[in-house]
Amino acid sequence: MPTLSEPLCPKSIFWTNLILLGFNPSELAKGTYSTVTFDKDVFTKGSPNSVKAMELIVWFLFKKLDDSLTTTKFTCWPILDLPSSLHFRTVVYKWLDQLKKDGCLGNMDIVLRRTLFDECQGERFERLIMAFSNHVLKVTMDRDYQHYNRAPKIGFIELKESAPELLKWILKIYIKMQTDNFLQKTRERTICQSRWKNLAEKLSSHLYDVIDRNNELEKRIHEFHKEKHINRRENVTIEQLSFKRIKQLEDARLIWNSCLSWIQENQNYIVSIEDVINDRANKYRLNGQDISLQVPEIMMNMWEDEFQKARISPWQCGRLDLISLLKLWRFALQTLNDKIINSKTIQHQTLESLENESLSFTVKKLEEQLTEQKRQVKSLSMLKNSLRIRLNEINES
Repeated sequence: MPTLSEPLCPKSIFWTNLILLGFNPSELAKGTYSTVTFDKDVFTKGSPNSVKAMELIVWFLFKKLDDSLTTTKFTCWPILDLPSSLHFRTVVYKWLDQLKKDGCLGNMDIVLRRTLFDECQGERFERLIMAFSNHVLKVTMDRDYQHYNRAPKIGFIELKESAPELLKWILKIYIKMQTDNFLQKTRERTICQSRWKNLAEKLSSHLYDVIDRNNELEKRIHEFHKEKHINRRENVTIEQLSFKRIKQLEDARLIWNSCLSWIQENQNYIVSIEDVINDRANKYRLNGQDISLQVPEIMMNMWEDEFQKARISPWQCGRLDLISLLKLWRFALQTLNDKIINSKTIQHQTLESLENESLSFTVKKLEEQLTEQKRQVKSLSMLKNSLRIRLNEINES
């Protein structure tokens, strides 16, 4: 482990600076740079791909130094061929030369030559990258971390000329102060990390306990349902299952036979019921072939205009229309009533009274029968639907 009497070598310093600045090869090294191995010995003599490593590292440092100016200066980035690589090294050399003239590369004797970028290897190149990374780290800390704890500024030039021993003594004190502060922060971080680690272990242990408990409960639920299913199957014997199935079949046969018997008994009504249910026939018409409806010809001639106005047509497609029949009946009764009223004899008046009562009773009776007919048609429709549902259940069973 290096001590104060054994300072760190340049390659260790520049690699430490890169890590502090956030250089992550796994994220940055893509494309042609994915085959380069990035470590502190990347610029050692005989190291392969040192030029490629220089391109990515220097590009990263300049981006940290000044992002917008780097984008403006390095128009050749990303580097895809040899001419763009040569142009990139030329821009790097000019910018580093300007930084050296401005005193940004420290008070050390840094050698900066154009030929250093031909191979990018050796101790001189490592010292150059070390000085550049030190400058970038200082600028980044001053810009992004203005309130970080740092040692007070020291007039190196004046003390070096007037009291070099005092300068050494002051530097030792400052180094000791910074070392103690660093060690204190390190201890605090170590304690904090230890607390977080203990907490993470407790949380992990609790999570594992919860997972184990959940798995155990799921296993018990599965075993409970499995045991319940097995017990249910064990309580029923094969003979009982067979008897139950035979009984179900017998019930289905009885229902089927009763349905067949009903269909045979009502075969004569099936056609009429189907027509009424499927709206293929007027629900208020009956087969008029067996009903003799005779209207005197003199009355037909007399009432022809009135029939057309009232749309009275007793026969429609060979069927008797009950509504038209009732209209005809009322029309006939009204006509007779008018004729009887014109009669002046008491006998005719008495006859009118009797006939009106009898005819009114007949009309009322017909209306009641029509209502009953509608109810029966509706009942037949409901009966057909229930039969269809029952037949479907029998087929499914």
